[in-house]
Amino acid sequence: MKPVSILFLLFFLTATAFSQAFVPVDNDTFEIIENVNYALYNNKQVVYSGITAPDTLTFVDEKTVFDSIAFSRVDYESKGFLRKHWDSVVFMSKKTIYLDEVVIGGKKDKEIILGETNRFVKRRSRPFPKELIYGSLFLNGSPQKLQLDKMAIYVDKVMFKTAYRINFTEVNETIGDEAHVFAAPGEVLYATDTLYLNPKDKGRVEVILPDGFYLPSTKKMFVWVQLLDYYDDSGVVVVPEDDKYTKLKFQLSEKANFYSKTSDYHTKELSKELINMNKWLNYDHAVLFFDTPHKSDLVAPAIVLYAHKVEMKPVGISNKL
Repeated sequence: MKPVSILFLLFFLTATAFSQAFVPVDNDTFEIIENVNYALYNNKQVVYSGITAPDTLTFVDEKTVFDSIAFSRVDYESKGFLRKHWDSVVFMSKKTIYLDEVVIGGKKDKEIILGETNRFVKRRSRPFPKELIYGSLFLNGSPQKLQLDKMAIYVDKVMFKTAYRINFTEVNETIGDEAHVFAAPGEVLYATDTLYLNPKDKGRVEVILPDGFYLPSTKKMFVWVQLLDYYDDSGVVVVPEDDKYTKLKFQLSEKANFYSKTSDYHTKELSKELINMNKWLNYDHAVLFFDTPHKSDLVAPAIVLYAHKVEMKPVGISNKL
């Protein structure tokens, strides 16, 4: 869906109070749901049925007489309302999660997944940055060091051949005040060689990590994806239009490991520090609104690390009885 669609449509519905228009919205991601079946009933008889329009409002003919309405889609919980209780924004809950909508990997025995495995939020995808603007912090919370075996990132459909690399750095977290926690990436622990995405690539991209690349016990590491260049079909470096950038997917987040620089509203200049965005949002909502952010506001880059524990060799054990 278009990034501003839901905001525009909610404003339109509020401003016009148009009772014969509606839009189905995902309760988790706060995005418009396409191709929802709906049926209008009068005295328990179907008087009209249809499928919702994509990325826009669905209108009901004013001449249609009905007393209730029902909504259904195979992967969502069905909903129905009496007309007098019907709201123009219809929130629906996901029932079935498709593999291409979730950050997921076939977890093997003894395989450890660092990161999150939640649903993607389409409107929150962000272009690969050339400089460090955002990334994710990973923590080895175990008493043993972890061998990092591979990683996966998830991308929107690629429009231009894209050269990029993935950087792994040391990181130091500091608390600024009650609202802000900062991350200062330090020495580079490992950086991949130049990697490439080709036009039409999308979804999961797996990268094998080198042998002997460890995350020590209880240590933290910062990971970010760096854009190098875009190329056209002739191999010439180009600068695509904004809507054709290669974008990293973002997912719903249950942790506070997403750090990003912020942009000044007036000057558009980026902050010097990387700020823990989800902790900041949680604090602001608690203090200003006495509530919590909608779950679609709490997101993180779709970056997942796969590792296994390194077995500790016994030291100083005697064979004597």
